[in-house]
Amino acid sequence: MWADRGEEQVVENTREVYPGLYVSGMAANGTFGGQRMGPILGGMLISGQKVAQELIKKIKNC
Repeated sequence: MWADRGEEQVVENTREVYPGLYVSGMAANGTFGGQRMGPILGGMLISGQKVAQELIKKIKNC
């Protein structure tokens, strides 16, 4: 368990993994091999916000 690094990784790993398929939160760390023991609510919230912002940008560009 490495809470600080897990929090960073959950945000770093939040992204589109396949056209139209996004991962966030623990799914992002599970997909990219990040720390799955440690991220808490703050990282999860920021991860969700990040993926929402990316989706808004993508929708606006369509």
